[in-house]
Amino acid sequence: MKQIPDWSIDAIITDPPYEVSVNGWWTVNNIKKLNKSLNEWIVKANIVSWYDYDWVFEQFDRLQKNINIYIFCWKKQIMRYMERYVTNKKCTFDILFRHKNNVLPTYFNKYLTDCEYLLHFRKWASCHPKSYEDAKTVYLWSINHKDKKLYGHPTIKPLDLIEKIIRNSTNEWDLVLDPFMWSWTTAVACKNMNRNFVWMEISQEYVNTANNRLHNSISLF
Repeated sequence: MKQIPDWSIDAIITDPPYEVSVNGWWTVNNIKKLNKSLNEWIVKANIVSWYDYDWVFEQFDRLQKNINIYIFCWKKQIMRYMERYVTNKKCTFDILFRHKNNVLPTYFNKYLTDCEYLLHFRKWASCHPKSYEDAKTVYLWSINHKDKKLYGHPTIKPLDLIEKIIRNSTNEWDLVLDPFMWSWTTAVACKNMNRNFVWMEISQEYVNTANNRLHNSISLF
């Protein structure tokens, strides 16, 4: 990331790894996969823990022409991101909700975990939905077990959702950065919508899966 010039990125779409616990949110196997990828990233990045990650977002802010960042997260992270971008950087924000309509019925002493959050922070950047559908903040989604199995990642994102936010917040041939590429959904969306992209992925396993997914049809930036 340090090799990318200042003020060169038009938008960032990121789904960072984060720690989860066995609380009925996901199955134990998926939790193990997520925490395994988190721990591998921590070791290779030479930091103490994922929560010592302010330097990552300092890089994000350095790279953007104007702050224009989408961050997938869960509820315990919302306040931290709000503090950074709204309180400290005076950004405009929106909260999009990815509502899952077929989650496990685990609701002992809590509400269903049927929602994932997508935060959009922007400063001077624009957001221009072209239709009523694109302007909606709630995305209805059935868990896609087929894609999860096909691409080997437990939190793969829907392609049409990524295309929607790219369409709303970038122009043709803009440069989009995805620093946690996972299964390359962002790259496929950029290809489909004539955007340039920069990607990063630390796991060779996911890189191999991504290359197979794209079938060598994208010229890498």
